[in-house]
Parts: sequence; C-alpha cells; structure tokens
Amino acid sequence: MRKLSLIILFFSINLWCEREIYRVERVKNKIIIDGEITEEEWGKIPTIKKFYRAGAIDKKVNSNTLVWIKYDDNYLYIAGKMEDRDVVAKVTTPDGPVWNDDVFEIFIKPKFKLPHYYEININPIKTIFDAFYPRTRIHFVRSCEYSSGIKVEVKIKGTLNNWKDLDEGWDIEVAIPFSAFSETTKPPKKGDIWYFAICRYDYSYYLPYKGVELTSSAKLRRPDFHIFYDYDKLIFK
Repeated sequence: MRKLSLIILFFSINLWCEREIYRVERVKNKIIIDGEITEEEWGKIPTIKKFYRAGAIDKKVNSNTLVWIKYDDNYLYIAGKMEDRDVVAKVTTPDGPVWNDDVFEIFIKPKFKLPHYYEININPIKTIFDAFYPRTRIHFVRSCEYSSGIKVEVKIKGTLNNWKDLDEGWDIEVAIPFSAFSETTKPPKKGDIWYFAICRYDYSYYLPYKGVELTSSAKLRRPDFHIFYDYDKLIFK
C-alpha cells in the first residue's frame, strides 16, 4: 500500500511539474509598440491561450489572458490581451510596488542552470518595475537598480479606478531589448531555449474571496511567481 502511494505521489508531482513548450517565431511584419494588438503584426493565433491560478491550477480562472510572443535580432516582443472587469492602477513611482495594482508580469530565466533571472512588471498606467536577480530575491534593493530599457504601451478598455462601472480589460505591448539580458546570455539563436512565465495580479470589486486573483501561464505549485523551477520553455524558431 505504501509503495502504491509513493508511485501515485511520483506521477502526481511529475504531472504538476510538466512544462509547456512554446515555439516563438521571428517577426514577419514590423511591430509598432502602440498598444494596438493587430493580426498583421502579431498573427491570428496567440502563443499562449491558457492561464492557471497560481498554486491552484485545477481551479477556474476568472479573468482570462491571451499572450503573443515574437522576436527579431534586437528585441523580444510580448503582447497581452487581458480580461479585467475593474481596471485598477495608482502606483506611479518607477520600481514602486506595482503588484498592488493590476499588473502584467514577465519572468525570464535564459539559462536554467544559472541562478540568474529577470522580472519586468507593468501596470495599466505604464509604471515599470524591473529587476535582475543574481539569485532568488537576493539583494532586493540592488536588484532594482537594474534597468531593462523596455518600450511599452497600454490600451485600457474601460474606466480606470472606478469600481462602479464594468470594464472590458486592458491590452499591453512590450519590446524588451536583448541587451536587457546581457548579464546572463547573448541574443538567442534559432533553437535556443529560455525559461519563462507570464503572470498577473488582478484586483477587482467583481472577483470572489479577497477581490484579487493571481494567474500565470506556467503551472505554479504555489502562489509565488518566483518559483522558476515551474517555468515553461520558450524555444526560438
């Protein structure tokens, strides 16, 4: 009986830790960072169509997210189309606590065997928090001295900071220069594999429980966006 329980536990852990593999294509038409996610620029089919509740991947997500990812010689391009019935953003200080607002978070770990990884967060009013971690959350203040040099634009479909009306959501386009990852790696070549997760904090009057939902493109076993051993694979085509 004990042996059977261990076998079940083994397969459960492996199922939980299963990584998705996303293949990222090169840009075909020039991408203009203007907050407009067009089919001509990004293609018809999103790279990521499903998000999971962080730490509770079997539970239904209330606010859905679609993500497109492209690249060229100089930039990694990421676009997100987010459902959000109550768009909230008040943090205006760069590298401020944007996770207290609705926020779109990008975690990238170019080399799995190295401890380095990167965090880039943007709220609906384009306040940016970015950090480079030589190890998990070590030297937080020093990590925040890092600057990614991203380009970003946002389009809000609704009324900001007004819980009394019903919003549709918000869209975001981001261009991250590959120089942002120079502490870890050179720009990717065809066939290279990076590890990543796209995550969200969604604060809403319309959400159940505490009015906040944490979701991720990766199947995170805990409600913690920094557990990079659960991140998915990004393969450059």
